[in-house]
Amino acid sequence: MKKSVFMFLCILLTVVLVTLAACSSKTTTTMTTTMMTTTTTAYTPPILSIQNLPTPTYTTTYPFDTDTGVPVNASITITFAEAMNPSTVNINTFKLWQDTTPVTGTVTYDGKTAVFNPIDDLAKNMTYTATVTNAVTDLNGNHMGSDFTWTFTTGEIDTVAPMVESTIPSFTNLNPVDPDNPFGVSTNVPINDAITAYFSEGMDPSTINTNTFTLMLGTTPVTGTVTFDGYVTAVFTPATNLSPNTQYTATITTGTMCLGGNALAQNFVWSFTTGPAQTTVPMVVSSIPASGDTGVPINNSITATFSEAINPMTINTATFSLWQGTAYVPGIVTFNGVNTAVFTPTDDLVINAVYTVQITVGVTDLAGIPMGSNVIWSFTTGAADTTIPTVISTSPVDTATGVSINNSITATFSERMDPSSIIFTLQQGATAVPCTAIYDSVQKMVTITPGVVLTSNTMYTVSISAEDLAGFGPAIKTWSFTTSP
Repeated sequence: MKKSVFMFLCILLTVVLVTLAACSSKTTTTMTTTMMTTTTTAYTPPILSIQNLPTPTYTTTYPFDTDTGVPVNASITITFAEAMNPSTVNINTFKLWQDTTPVTGTVTYDGKTAVFNPIDDLAKNMTYTATVTNAVTDLNGNHMGSDFTWTFTTGEIDTVAPMVESTIPSFTNLNPVDPDNPFGVSTNVPINDAITAYFSEGMDPSTINTNTFTLMLGTTPVTGTVTFDGYVTAVFTPATNLSPNTQYTATITTGTMCLGGNALAQNFVWSFTTGPAQTTVPMVVSSIPASGDTGVPINNSITATFSEAINPMTINTATFSLWQGTAYVPGIVTFNGVNTAVFTPTDDLVINAVYTVQITVGVTDLAGIPMGSNVIWSFTTGAADTTIPTVISTSPVDTATGVSINNSITATFSERMDPSSIIFTLQQGATAVPCTAIYDSVQKMVTITPGVVLTSNTMYTVSISAEDLAGFGPAIKTWSFTTSP
């Protein structure tokens, strides 16, 4: 179900987003664009003390739990929320099983990500179970709270080369913004920003480093470090601020490989021009549920949207956590790569209980600027969500004619949706039209704004899909309209 997500202009866009609601994106290789914004909610000042995670936790896995169609030649990964003791991450603590038969393989550990590499391809159309035991410890000797187990089902062999889908700074120069990254621009890029790249599929962490992800000033290499989220996002952080009003060139080489062992088909190269330094402080501008909400479904995820692009390496279960009183609620944190994070509890929450969300100042923007203070809010649960979402209306309506070439396009859902799951396209025939979008969680409506003026007397087709916060769906709608002469 997923994957898959960049400054005078960025700073200006941030101000707009704070007032109109924040916007995010998620891409596909066919120019399908996911972008969202939820309406801003006011947060009460934090009154709780900072709570620390009691045990090491994980951030994500590949494959995800219950995934199907997993390539038989893929490696299996788990990424932790903090650095672990490498000596405790090995074939005795990270295991793979097909029913009761252990799979022979090797285990490597890189950054915060452990990788199980099967010696042979897995069997097709079979269910496998991966386990990381609580013998794994962090650098302070703290054990995981319990063994962690997840399952997946295999498909065919992966022979597709990975691609770089989007970047911050942008590798395009579309107006008004790169449709794949609402914060992505290629000019006036802050001199203190990190450089971010998003791949089309899970990548081998051992191939993402300063040898394969480089930044150049002319023919001079820029010194920096490369970090990886263990799945699809790599970040190059320069050792010092870049020079203002200067063009830089970033390169990701064919030395990078996906978890199926396929390399980039060719080097990916893009350039950008710097501007002044970034000085704005990132903020949480909206959440689902909002502070004080009641009747929140016990099987819903929790989302938080930030005012600007966030460093993906700072979004994890250590900085985005859920509590019932003083008890930590286990779960995973996913990030759309730009500015929307989602906390998904491992199990359903308790009915009619108060829960508290905490996002700490450990979250920083791409310039390394932290939030001004911890953000803490609470909500009360209700019953489970069992409703399948639908698209209940669109504007223009299907087959409408005489539509203004300056019109925005909207789709309204039957319930609140997971902002990070919203995917849409606007096409003129087979040609994708660049767009931005805003998601209003109160109105349950997505507003799509074309980045170019539409052509008169022309038919356009819109497609949109999204899942609700309980993971039901997707709600899918495709419709067409014709512009006025």
